[in-house]
Amino acid sequence: MKIRTFIAVDVPSKIKDKIYDIVEELKKVGDGVKWEAKEKFHITLKFLGDVNEDAIDSIYNVLSDALRGFGKFSVNYKGVGCFPDFKHPRVIWVGCEDDSGKLFELQRIVEEKLCELGFEKEEREFHPHITLGRVKNLKNLERLINKIESINFESEPGEIAEVLIMKSDLKPSGSVYTILKKIKLGE
Repeated sequence: MKIRTFIAVDVPSKIKDKIYDIVEELKKVGDGVKWEAKEKFHITLKFLGDVNEDAIDSIYNVLSDALRGFGKFSVNYKGVGCFPDFKHPRVIWVGCEDDSGKLFELQRIVEEKLCELGFEKEEREFHPHITLGRVKNLKNLERLINKIESINFESEPGEIAEVLIMKSDLKPSGSVYTILKKIKLGE
């Protein structure tokens, strides 16, 4: 059986709450946006696509070995923006800043190890972010963009303590995420 899979790190609950306050503000002006549930906020390190169920243990073992001794670290959640840009928004996000470089190092290790397992290398540069919503139509776009540009968001640092192997089930109501395996950092 195939499982739609991705590798991610979670966002601390208290920071999810603050980020969701932004979603609540944007909902007032963003009619054509499919907003994410607070529980789904995460930072994707690598999207794997459809993976054979029996490969999940191999992914876990390879990443566990590669991340042995990789310590916990903190990131700042800062800024609100759009991919690809404000003129043609498809994804609305909160950014992640990491002065230590540990988040980028973590993503690089995950990318490298999974490429060794035969997964395709991601061509796009890593831009750590939390997806808030996906723009479905451009109704009230100018009001939405003005609101996004007016938000000056920065949270306290949030600790990254584990890497998650996640399953994404596509449902008519939207995707549902389930944690398949956890890799603790700093052990």
